[in-house]
Amino acid sequence: MKKTVALFLSMVFLTVLAGCAPQTENQASEDFTAPLDDASFVYQAPQDATPLPGGATIALAASSGDLESGAEAMLWKGVQTFASTFGYTAQSFTYGDGGNASAEDALREAAQSGATLVVCRGEEMAKALFNIQSNYPGVHYLLFDEEPHNEDYTVYTTDASVHCVLFQEEQLGYLAGYASVTEGYTTLGFVGGDEVPDVVRYCTGFLQGAEAAAEQQGEEVSLRVWYTGELEDDSLVTSRMTEWYNNGTGLVLANGNDCIQRTLDAANQTGGRVFATEQDWNGAGERVLGSAIKCYNAAVQRQLYAFFSGNATWSQQAAGQTEKVGFTDGSVALAGSNWRFSHFSQRQYERVYDELRNSDLKVEAYADMDTLPDTPSVTLEIQN
Repeated sequence: MKKTVALFLSMVFLTVLAGCAPQTENQASEDFTAPLDDASFVYQAPQDATPLPGGATIALAASSGDLESGAEAMLWKGVQTFASTFGYTAQSFTYGDGGNASAEDALREAAQSGATLVVCRGEEMAKALFNIQSNYPGVHYLLFDEEPHNEDYTVYTTDASVHCVLFQEEQLGYLAGYASVTEGYTTLGFVGGDEVPDVVRYCTGFLQGAEAAAEQQGEEVSLRVWYTGELEDDSLVTSRMTEWYNNGTGLVLANGNDCIQRTLDAANQTGGRVFATEQDWNGAGERVLGSAIKCYNAAVQRQLYAFFSGNATWSQQAAGQTEKVGFTDGSVALAGSNWRFSHFSQRQYERVYDELRNSDLKVEAYADMDTLPDTPSVTLEIQN
């Protein structure tokens, strides 16, 4: 009897201890919701966090034509939202069509403005930042989608004042591939520009997502792939996509604004469907089945909070380093505006997203098409 009572008390004690144990990462992840609408995101500081001091200026350097829509527009929204929420000042410094020199002028102007942190994005800014990153002591930089490099890409150098953020494109591709096959599309296409690592990651992620869904459903899927390279006439994309659609391709994942628009033109002519990337294209019409988006608004707000909560400097882990973001913190998503899936529900999307976050489903990054994943349910055709 004494043994029974002792055992019972021991079990009660262990239960109490378990209830008092600090919340683990897995327990915290139960509160996570798969993102759908990047535009509405507002960063919420932890309840026990020390309030940020505010007062400093955050600058965005970008092309003047990009603040109306697209990636830079979402970055600008994020900078403004963060500034409004936490008591900072947001400024933008733009340039026209002058190329790298013009981008560098805008970046220098932002650095000389008195801003504590300058946010920028893309290839032109990466080249400009390579030239000036160590020239303005006390100014820090946040670069998205690139790392500072010279004109011919032979030298990459990131100063301690710079933190780089790269999105994991293979994860976006995976979501698109899984959703497309689950929706019922088994004749797929992919079109992108140059066969470079970030574009390849979209394609190979698409391949892996399609394979996972096809295997679950017992389907056989085909995937045509075309990297256009440098084209003198973008209408060639429309003509080839029209040919694909007319010859049985049901849906094409398109990467890059020009490729997306030209593929959409072909889809409007033929009745095919398009899956867009990077930005939310769902408002472009019913031919767009979905958009696999980079959550720039959410990502920049998180980065700004990390920077200013660290006494307005990059932490030792972030200074001069590149960070890859994706499923873990909700920096990639399927856009929820105009949800056009009939068979792939938002509940299924949330389940798949959670399985990917917890690594129950795997997606690997591939930088070229020479070594590819094993996909017995997907037949791959690479066109020239």
